Amino acid sequence: MQQQIFACLLIAVCLMHSATAIKCYQCKSLTDPNCSKDMLDANSNIRQVDCDSVAKPNTMEQLQPVTRCNKVVTSDRAGVIVSRDCHFEVVGQKENECTVTHSRQVESCYTCKGDLCNASAAGRYMAMSAAALLALFAVQMAL
Repeated sequence: MQQQIFACLLIAVCLMHSATAIKCYQCKSLTDPNCSKDMLDANSNIRQVDCDSVAKPNTMEQLQPVTRCNKVVTSDRAGVIVSRDCHFEVVGQKENECTVTHSRQVESCYTCKGDLCNASAAGRYMAMSAAALLALFAVQMAL
């Protein structure tokens, strides 16, 4: 019985997420070509920021506390720009909806929860898969 309780607690801890002090990658492909890679790695030297210390955009809209990171692809006649940053969400905004403050067209927007999850668009699924595998291992060990 104790092993089952331990397994359930382990699963809960793996799936928990703190809503404060999220860290995200911050870059633009205009100034750093590595930002446009599909997957960032340790060798890419992309800046990591604590979203609590990042200046909020100048806007009249009500912004929620930052709990997500984003990867946004925009375009115009000059070309495509990939940016990664803290996701400043407006109250009532839908998930994976991004707005930009300039005239560029948003081609795609990906938001995610978890430190440095905007390394790729697959980060969310990899983290959940790892948590599920760890939970299965814990349950198997409890039997």
